[in-house]
Amino acid sequence: MKRLLPVLLCLGLVGCVTMSTQMNSLRVGMTKDEVIKVMGEPLSTSAKESLEYLNYALTETNQQLWGGQTTPYFVAFKNGKVIGFGRTGDFGTTAKPKEIIELNENITSTHAGGNGELEDKLKTLNKLLTDGLITQDEFNARKKALLDAYATN
Repeated sequence: MKRLLPVLLCLGLVGCVTMSTQMNSLRVGMTKDEVIKVMGEPLSTSAKESLEYLNYALTETNQQLWGGQTTPYFVAFKNGKVIGFGRTGDFGTTAKPKEIIELNENITSTHAGGNGELEDKLKTLNKLLTDGLITQDEFNARKKALLDAYATN
């Protein structure tokens, strides 16, 4: 009986861990309830405007399993249907920004009348990027358009 107890404890711990292979059962278009049925309850949820994310901490390998390590994963929904899923950072949807914005104070004070309008717009644009609502390419194009517009004023 004393030998059986550690085995049962280990099996119980393994049963509580969600493996990343369960993500393979997800499909674009699934509902939130269908995802939770496959994946279990998320670690956390987050939302912005019409996007909602279920956040999971999943184990990818047996080594991670025995080491108690996890990798962050997400499932993204729009209008109640899955639009994407994977590791946090996949597809640039939840990635940390790769470009640091350095504001030129001369542009702000010369072309925005010193009121910080350009700076505010660039900060808003950066927030959209960091929240995963626009891609790096969209960010670069919008930033260039803003700077060009202020350079010609």
